[in-house]
Amino acid sequence: MKLIELIKSVREEKLSKDQLENYRDQMSSLFAEMQLELAEIRKTKALYFVEKRSKTDKETERNWQITKEGLREIELSHYSKALEKLLSSLKARLYQIY
Repeated sequence: MKLIELIKSVREEKLSKDQLENYRDQMSSLFAEMQLELAEIRKTKALYFVEKRSKTDKETERNWQITKEGLREIELSHYSKALEKLLSSLKARLYQIY
């Protein structure tokens, strides 16, 4: 299941304990995958900063952000933050059931 589908599914208020646990597990797995991809991108970013150095770090950062990897980094960073919040919410809902 993709992130957007998971978000829509989790919004439902009357989910069973098993459903909540399943969504939590799926989101945890997705979060881990995103973090691994983000790590690879940030390694690429470090090399980019050495190879494509501009006059200022800010300029280099802006140039990085418009690359395919830079755009993906922005996307993954925000998706990861959203997933963290959703996982926290799921855990709280599960805690109420136990």
